[in-house]
Amino acid sequence: MKNIRFVVWFMAFVLLFAVLVGSFVYAVDPLQLYRKASYSPLFTKQQRYQNPGLAKNYAYDTIILGSSMTENFVPSEVGARLGGQVMKLSMEGSTAKEQRMIADVAVGTGQVKKVLWGIDYFSFRDNAVRDEANFPFYLYDDKIWNDYKYLLNVSDVKHALGALFLPKSQMPQLRNLDLLNNWDVSTSYGPTQVFAKWQEAKLSEQLTADYEPALEVVKQNFEDNTMSFIEAHPDIEFIIYYPPYSVLRQQMWYSLNPDRFENQLEMKKYMYERFSAFANVRVYDFQSDSTLTYDLDEYKDLSHHSAAINRRIIEEIAAGTHQVTAANVELNNKLLQEQVQSLVINEDGPVYSVVVNVNGQEITFDELPPADDDQVRVPLKDFALAAGIEFNYNAADKTASLTRGEREVKVAVGADTATVNGTETPIEAPTKIYNGRLTGPLLQIIHLLQGDVEVDQSEQESYIVTYNITLE
Repeated sequence: MKNIRFVVWFMAFVLLFAVLVGSFVYAVDPLQLYRKASYSPLFTKQQRYQNPGLAKNYAYDTIILGSSMTENFVPSEVGARLGGQVMKLSMEGSTAKEQRMIADVAVGTGQVKKVLWGIDYFSFRDNAVRDEANFPFYLYDDKIWNDYKYLLNVSDVKHALGALFLPKSQMPQLRNLDLLNNWDVSTSYGPTQVFAKWQEAKLSEQLTADYEPALEVVKQNFEDNTMSFIEAHPDIEFIIYYPPYSVLRQQMWYSLNPDRFENQLEMKKYMYERFSAFANVRVYDFQSDSTLTYDLDEYKDLSHHSAAINRRIIEEIAAGTHQVTAANVELNNKLLQEQVQSLVINEDGPVYSVVVNVNGQEITFDELPPADDDQVRVPLKDFALAAGIEFNYNAADKTASLTRGEREVKVAVGADTATVNGTETPIEAPTKIYNGRLTGPLLQIIHLLQGDVEVDQSEQESYIVTYNITLE
């Protein structure tokens, strides 16, 4: 009998405690799931938990969707440029399904008129949410019965206590909705950080191609989560843009995961075809803009850029530039591919692309090695064959010969001299084997073959160097 009485009292105590805790969380409502806070709120960086309350209980007519590439937008700045009252609902590393879920919550309020949507290819690689076992699905629905997961959550109790009792001067960024999840001011940018991540990626991404989903899977995930949402809301204006990753990010995919690189290009064509059928959708592509993607001073790693680039994006959208059309969708992809193929990577110097035109015909290379003493090196066999120059290589003594007309240039691997019709002449950068290919100094080889070179840097600032070569 005593045991039964103890169990009854214990259960009553547990129930009373749960009611008190739940009532406290409900009254404070730290995630603002039920109402906008009447006190100075303390937001949380846990976007998957915070965003539903923001979407349900704040006033806005424009929302920002996307991954961490969109986090450095400042809503008030976006509103000033594009018009409207803006709510940022970005989610770090979010899949298209997660973005669709928060978009449904926002549109369910009946106040959304415009969507700025940063679309990353990776968001379509899986039709799921991150960490599905712990994802707070209960915050995204209107079911009252499962709210106990919110009301009796220890983290929410701590959050409620912090919102009430922490001094207002503490954690100011978590009290400023305009700067919530904006990491610009706390981040270091520059080539040092970018190249450190580049070196890591060269090792960590060696096997990523083995897990790349088929293009048809990616398309279906896009249809299920993004396209179906747009089709369901013809009264909403959609501004879609492709974020500008650094050119080194694209180069890494091109070299280590070519399927992903190609799928990305194919998806941009496919998505434009689907988007172009709707008058309420505009698409912008920033991924081949070398003034953005080659400027490593504005990147913290291979992908993530500063708020200055976010501002550029909004300014360009407001001005109507970078808009994708039927006339340029293929050209944008072609330009990005050429930039990556012709990229010269110098870890202690600039990163730029080299475009080689021989007698008006552009030559493309699969990969270019780092420059030596400002001497751009190219795969000699590829260059010779494309330029109509006879090429022979003697593997025994590692010597190559390039012949044009009556002029023969011989170069040996590692030698600081070449022979022109049997006469030795110094070269500034010796030939080297790079990734199994014989490479040599482009400009000096051309001069030794009595060609003329014109350097054009006018169109793409200093990020793309064009060599116009004339061989008589």
